[in-house]
Amino acid sequence: AATLLSANLGTRIVTIDWGSFDTHGGQLASQDPQLTVLGQALAAFQADLVARGVETRVSTLVFSEFGRRGGENASFGTDHGAGGPMMVLGSAVRGGLGGDVAPMNALDRGNLRVTTDFRSVYGALMGEWLGGDPGAILPGGPFPLARPGGASLML
Repeated sequence: AATLLSANLGTRIVTIDWGSFDTHGGQLASQDPQLTVLGQALAAFQADLVARGVETRVSTLVFSEFGRRGGENASFGTDHGAGGPMMVLGSAVRGGLGGDVAPMNALDRGNLRVTTDFRSVYGALMGEWLGGDPGAILPGGPFPLARPGGASLML
């Protein structure tokens, strides 16, 4: 991906599908090593972007296609649920937590309460990073920005 993004071909979006985080059982033993590898891969990717001199032109969004339930199931895993984390990283990304943490003591039928609509993150990246019109792509918006107080995701 770093090679492609540094080739100046006009590529704006690269997607990578990695891992199997669908851990309904034995989650601690399977997910912890995957998260370690993911962290190492993201650090190596960012270092590669820096070495190529393109780090200010790239932001990385990490997300899962499904959330997880708040409680552990009988096989020491978690089942599909409503809430899930997203990460945005890069040299031009303002650091910090961009939404409220879902309270574990106020589950909705076993689901975490969704505190940030994922479309607000997509919309912020489309508008702030890609310079597009989120309303043209995300129907039903505008969605509130992920940052408390409406602050930008980018520096």
